[in-house]
Amino acid sequence: MALKILLIIIGFVLLIKGADLLVKAAISIAKRFGVSEMLIGLTILAVGTSLPEIFITITSAIDGHFDLIIGNSIGSCICNFLFVIGITSLVRPVKFDKRIIKRHLPIGIFTMVILLFLGNNKAYGEPFVITKLEGIYLLLWTILYIIYSIYEERKLHNEKIDEEMIKSVEEKENYSIGTIIIYMILGVLGLKFGADFVVDGSINIATALGLSEKFIGMTVVAVGTALPEIITSIISVRKDETDLLLGNISGSNIINLCLLIGIGAVITPLTYSTEFNKSIIFLIAVTIILQVIATINKKSELDKKRGFILIIIYFIYIFCML
Repeated sequence: MALKILLIIIGFVLLIKGADLLVKAAISIAKRFGVSEMLIGLTILAVGTSLPEIFITITSAIDGHFDLIIGNSIGSCICNFLFVIGITSLVRPVKFDKRIIKRHLPIGIFTMVILLFLGNNKAYGEPFVITKLEGIYLLLWTILYIIYSIYEERKLHNEKIDEEMIKSVEEKENYSIGTIIIYMILGVLGLKFGADFVVDGSINIATALGLSEKFIGMTVVAVGTALPEIITSIISVRKDETDLLLGNISGSNIINLCLLIGIGAVITPLTYSTEFNKSIIFLIAVTIILQVIATINKKSELDKKRGFILIIIYFIYIFCML
């Protein structure tokens, strides 16, 4: 047990350093290529911080742990929207970008509805199975989302040059191409191995306590694999990079739902438990709540009070799963 706890501590250290290096590399890339930090968050960071989930998905699909794959995917999204945003708002009020509110959150809701349909659809005579073909559809949806994000950014810059954004990016650290590549490699490796240590240790401890695989996937693994988003978000908000924060979380959630389940289904058809329906509906409700908060608030931001409420809701959600 002591060794498992030690591995978790080492994992936290790797996650913190890996996330820091990845944020620095992402900001430097934004400066070099003249793209906004929100786009970097929606693409590079969203995929980079989802690598632990991707690794676990491949391993779980091969071993036949379907509940772990779907539970991890949905649980990570809930953790991101409630716990991650809640924690970061305690550090500094989180401002919602208008594009996130009007476009990316609705895209996220649509993605959740698609997953709900695929999970409950009786495909080829097999009830509640996400087939390989449906997995390909989810992967294509992920690609389309990334392409749309890039198109949206280009269209924005063609219509109007955001001088303040460019000026803020120019004031950030600038690194050579070689340094950026090294930072990104070390950052991704730190996130991967750090998450492996934390999740593996947590799973072993949770299993020893007699918890179910579904519960482990929705909570322990979800929080463990969301650690990169948690650390990256805290670092980003401390550097006043709220576009990077919200872009990363929104992009990560859509990628978690489509890419992870899509990869798992392509490897082997996934058996879908109807117990996940409640969690997806709850996730849709949470997304709508965030939209309402951002809309009714004149500053379009989440303060410490509302952030604390999100954290409480998350722990109530965990308690109800016991």
